[in-house]
Amino acid sequence: MTTKSKYPISNIWSALCRRILHIQLGKMHYLLLNIDIDAVNKQLEDFDLPVKELTYEDFLLSNPQTFNARKLEFIKIRLQCPNYKAFGIIENSKLIYSTWVSLEKLGLSVDTKEIKLNPDEGLLEDSFCDYAARGRGIHGKMNYWRIKKLYELGKRKVIAIVLDGNTPAFKVQYKSGFKELGTFYNGYIFGYKVNTLDKKKFDNIEA
Repeated sequence: MTTKSKYPISNIWSALCRRILHIQLGKMHYLLLNIDIDAVNKQLEDFDLPVKELTYEDFLLSNPQTFNARKLEFIKIRLQCPNYKAFGIIENSKLIYSTWVSLEKLGLSVDTKEIKLNPDEGLLEDSFCDYAARGRGIHGKMNYWRIKKLYELGKRKVIAIVLDGNTPAFKVQYKSGFKELGTFYNGYIFGYKVNTLDKKKFDNIEA
């Protein structure tokens, strides 16, 4: 399957859509993984970095440019919800990697309705790797680490939502064993929220 649009919209046309027509619509790819815990454990055999469940104070150990006041407030709200969990790696008193999972809801950048995960499903949320820590393969290993953690929390399927054209994210998820079930659109048209995801349709597709 393709990881980006065959005929991408030019930057100029995209800017016109956003500013004049108030259209900001993203094509999203819905990926699913049925967890094979033996395969996941094999991929983590050589991963020895100390991962911990993060607190709000841990996020303050990141570079000041990484999380501004607005993002920190969003993080604080998320951490108060038991169905969101943040994990990360602190090295030399600095947060070099952070990542999230959702245990109950399928959150989107533009929500038009609450979409619940099935009881056996978990969702991979956003991740951030400090610039100085990139190139060490941390993101790929942490993808497997999150899958294993979700398995330990009773999940047997994992969902990932990837924005069309985000080739690095596709590579990581495909390498981890994810399969694409289909696409949907999420964003704004003329200032109105748009979300075309019909999760029940994907629930009936075998990965």
